Amino acid sequence: MKNFSNRYIFLYITVLVAVIAVLLTAVSLGLKPRREANQQVEKAQQILRAAGYGEVTKADALRMFGEAASRRDIDGHECYDIRCADGDSGLVVFVEGKGLWGPIWGYVVLASDHATVKGVTFSHKSETPGLGDRITSQEFTQSFIGKRIVDKDGNFVSVSVIQKGRGGNVAEENRVDAISGATLTSKGVNAMLHDQLQFIEHSESVK
Repeated sequence: MKNFSNRYIFLYITVLVAVIAVLLTAVSLGLKPRREANQQVEKAQQILRAAGYGEVTKADALRMFGEAASRRDIDGHECYDIRCADGDSGLVVFVEGKGLWGPIWGYVVLASDHATVKGVTFSHKSETPGLGDRITSQEFTQSFIGKRIVDKDGNFVSVSVIQKGRGGNVAEENRVDAISGATLTSKGVNAMLHDQLQFIEHSESVK
């Protein structure tokens, strides 16, 4: 059996690792356009779902989104003007924050009064299955419909995500029930909405 020197083994492994790295990089770059295209389709589906269009197929998502929405960044925030499924004009606001284990984000569609929630969608990177990941569930997202981000006097208060029975002085129209067993993720959604929507109160571009 032929014996190889340590130097030969080291060089062989180094070259092998380098070749594999180059191949993986090439594959990643080759798939990048497809990956970005899929992300755009998913984004369109999420926004359309929040605007009341239900489950839109991948084949129709970009066309429908292009017909219904147009981007309009406001004070550095990613926003879209959109024609909702019921014919009302809406404002889509991208929101992002931190959950229990990683980033969470989503889209909030406000009605033409810029105060009433038409719909929301949320996504996450690594929330706990069966608990925190339920922020994407229909049960949770639909609980936001009709809620308001301002109080009875028109002041911004956001929509509070609060454990059931602990609403205190928060009006019913300004709160939704937190997810049972996912306290920290629910708090993350609560903080995200408050931090990412409050610019609307002071922005002349929204009014």
